[in-house]
Amino acid sequence: MDSGHTPRSVRAMSGEPFGVVLRRLRERAGLTQEELAERAGLSANAVSALERGVRTRPYPHTRDALATALGVTAGERDDWDAAVEPRLARAPLPVAPSALLGREPDVDEVARLLHTERIVTLTGPGGVGKTRLALAVAEQARYRDGVVFVPLAALHDPGDVLPAVAHALGLREIGPRDTAQVLAAHLRPRRLLLVLDNVEHLLAAAPDIATLAAAAGEIGVLATSRAPLRIRGERVRPVPVLPAEVAAELFAVRAEQATGRPLGPDPAVARLCARLDHLPLAIELAAAQTRLLSPAQLIQRFDTAVLGSAGPRDAQPRQQTLRATVGWSYALLAPTEQTLLRRVAVFAGGWTLAAATALAELSDPEALAGHLALLDHSLIVRDEAGAEPRFDMLETVRAFALDELAAAGELAATTARHASLFAAIATGMARRLWSTEQADALDALEADHDNVRAALRHLLDTGRIDELAAACYGSWLFWVVRGHLRDPHAVAVAALASGSSPTERAQLHFVAGCAQLPRGAHDDAAAHFAAAAADGTTRGWALVWGAHAEVYRGRPEAAAALLARLDNNGEIDGEQDGHVASGAVLGHAHVAIATGAMAGADALLTARVPEIEQRAAAWPLAVALGMHGRVAAVLGDTARADALLTRSVRILAELGDTWGMAHQLTHLADTAAQRGDHARAALLYGAVDALTEQVGAHVFQVWQDLSDQCQSTALAALGVERYTALRRQGRALPPADVVTLAASS
Repeated sequence: MDSGHTPRSVRAMSGEPFGVVLRRLRERAGLTQEELAERAGLSANAVSALERGVRTRPYPHTRDALATALGVTAGERDDWDAAVEPRLARAPLPVAPSALLGREPDVDEVARLLHTERIVTLTGPGGVGKTRLALAVAEQARYRDGVVFVPLAALHDPGDVLPAVAHALGLREIGPRDTAQVLAAHLRPRRLLLVLDNVEHLLAAAPDIATLAAAAGEIGVLATSRAPLRIRGERVRPVPVLPAEVAAELFAVRAEQATGRPLGPDPAVARLCARLDHLPLAIELAAAQTRLLSPAQLIQRFDTAVLGSAGPRDAQPRQQTLRATVGWSYALLAPTEQTLLRRVAVFAGGWTLAAATALAELSDPEALAGHLALLDHSLIVRDEAGAEPRFDMLETVRAFALDELAAAGELAATTARHASLFAAIATGMARRLWSTEQADALDALEADHDNVRAALRHLLDTGRIDELAAACYGSWLFWVVRGHLRDPHAVAVAALASGSSPTERAQLHFVAGCAQLPRGAHDDAAAHFAAAAADGTTRGWALVWGAHAEVYRGRPEAAAALLARLDNNGEIDGEQDGHVASGAVLGHAHVAIATGAMAGADALLTARVPEIEQRAAAWPLAVALGMHGRVAAVLGDTARADALLTRSVRILAELGDTWGMAHQLTHLADTAAQRGDHARAALLYGAVDALTEQVGAHVFQVWQDLSDQCQSTALAALGVERYTALRRQGRALPPADVVTLAASS
């Protein structure tokens, strides 16, 4: 196949999405999708999905097969592997849908304030542009360790604010320390800017924010809120409405974007902007209507809306203005479009087109047309950062839409339907989580984490324990791998206090145990797993995880007894029997390691890891490879250990398992020290420092003495000054560079 271009190397494609790289290399090789699929042992649909970006991160064995089939050279291999972005990087700043106009003096002033003040809060009414201003400041901010944006609008509990900050920083709810301690330890040596967006409904968390800022050294906090936080060290900076001339310019620019033609001179524009109190959001909503109405007609419509407004009489004038503006935008919608806007307001953290179609009970064509109309009216926004487009709305619009939903008598039913929808998604995700789609399933649940969390809490509050238990159990691997342990533990324990069936109680006990084990609560976890083992639905996994808990408690003989029940009686969960069997292999290896039977562990893993790999779920494979690599290192086979551990690290990075990464990188660093590569060992130990700080957990105790010895060896070989400098350098490495370092030997 001749593309008409000179063939490009993999390095020349650096920075392009993996799907684009794959397509270009396929064309370079002169292959069709079907021919490439046949060579690589894949389906043509799988190749097509990768090229189209439906799947963005193939598993290592898929990537290896494609590289071989495409003739990727050894010299190109590192660049090929780097085309798949690791999952540990922080999320980028949200992209504003359009340029910010007339705020240059405000941006400059807020930036100056942040040079001298620890906490700056941008205040003002809804629609005045607080978030847009904060983003503009963040884009220009020059902090050594960058900027982290924390959206808080979807939260309802002030206790969720610090976990949301931790999540935005890439930290995990793992280890015995509480979130505030983990955050303080992580932020103390750093100089970065935290942007906390929409704090006004979570003001009870203000003392936590103040304590964090005081404990964290050189971080800055830029908050947006309709009301001040009223905490020590806060500098409040009100965000003013736009000057008249800037408001008119904004209207003209947005009107031209809406109509595709310039807006000529019109004295009604200034009058309309004055009627709208020069509020940016109100002006943008009005400008979107110029496809249908002139500025003069908009003034008339606005006056009618204000006079007929059902809003609170004691609301501030600008709040009434904004509500009236949203109201007449809403009035221009068709009935199905109004229904859609009302109902999607119950989503937390955004939604996909498919989710909105199901929730709003509309046909696919109605939902698609409705989204296009809402986008045209500037009532929702679109985020195309992921593989699947997502939508969201500003909080001002959401508040209006929720009021309309309640007025229509639909609030309770729609909220219940939202809970059912995401409970079903979480429950049904079990099959994808234990397949070749594991990474994509984890990403899908991550994208809807706020929706799932809201659904679980609604199910708990309304006593729908059967749906809650099934949802938690269906998605337990997500909670563990991505480190979201606080919410499933809280709802599971609360639900256990309610009346429920034996199966539901077993599922809840199992999830509570899974949430406690990584946090170091081994006794509590073991008790939960013992209770979960009483029911056939959860017995297989409960015995496997119970065995790991017993090993962590220093009771390998008790762990062996639990695994014997599995081996002798076939007590394995039906649907996931193969993966439970994989877990049993890991349990037996764990027992062997804990009792010092390294040769036995090596033989077991050598024989059984191929079976685990054939089951096509990446996470148990990564754990098995990590165990096997550590055992190989202890037995003196450092070359084999490096290969096994490197492969484990790559998989865990793609899955976003920070806890697993910390363990395997520790083993990899120890192996480097054993081999005499002390500089690489010091860099890797530094990377481990950063990860263990993120998760608040440390290496399995049975390895600790050996790891301490390896670190001492590297320190003695390099000297204190060089060892400390290299370790500090490793600690500061970006996630992608950590994976690259792990792969170098």
